[in-house]
Amino acid sequence: MNKSVLFLFNIRHLAIILIALLGVGLFGCTSPDSEQQQKRELQRDALKLRMGQALNPTDAEGHLQLGKIYRELGESEKAIESFQNAIALNDKHEHAYNNLGLVYTDLRLYVLAIEMFQAALELSPENPAFYNNLGYAYNMTERFDEAFTAYRNAIESDPTFVDAYYNLADTYLNRDMYQEAIQYYESALEIEAGDADVYFNLGLAYEENGQFFRAIQSYEKGLSLDDSDAEAYYRLAQVYKKNDDPLMMRRYLETFLERAKNQPHLEEEVQTAEQLFDR
Repeated sequence: MNKSVLFLFNIRHLAIILIALLGVGLFGCTSPDSEQQQKRELQRDALKLRMGQALNPTDAEGHLQLGKIYRELGESEKAIESFQNAIALNDKHEHAYNNLGLVYTDLRLYVLAIEMFQAALELSPENPAFYNNLGYAYNMTERFDEAFTAYRNAIESDPTFVDAYYNLADTYLNRDMYQEAIQYYESALEIEAGDADVYFNLGLAYEENGQFFRAIQSYEKGLSLDDSDAEAYYRLAQVYKKNDDPLMMRRYLETFLERAKNQPHLEEEVQTAEQLFDR
């Protein structure tokens, strides 16, 4: 088990992929009826845009908006075609390149995505979102030095662009560079309050850096925001063990074992927890 990615759930990767959308997103828990309603609304919007294109076929912006809707609907081929049409009509449309890169990211075609994000940045070299997207694509192709540079460029372009801090911290954590990860998680949290995963990741960085008390604080803060993740209890028990507090270790091991039932991906952790609990 690679501990350095234990809590790297990277919800922010979803934010990367959705950066260029104009406020349209499907977050949270929705009922099937609600999802169907949202899908129907998107389909109606797509129909309206297609009707508009029939009247004005050279409108690059219309193709861009249609591509975004197709992407929301999961119709990647149509989205690609729409963004390519927008570029054909206006080869200086940086958002068309960026959105095309996002579709390629969805499809895990990261080399093509990199080319599109680079094209977008040639037209808009100060756009932090474009750098952030480029950093993610580099990260997914294991071009880590280039990913670090892209994320730092995003921060330099906009020191309040919090997604870049989180993604840079995640990349450092994934590379076992814990002090650097801590630095950027803490900087992000100074800009805006984080979610549970941020505190779990920060806790892991503290733990691996030998800062056990700070790790405990971070894990417990994460659990105060979301107490549903069984693995967080396991990590908290482990750091209490490292901090020579067997009473608290057993408390969290007990909670972990209760919550980890019927979760095959936690089988190894369950075995370890049972051994520790029986001592």
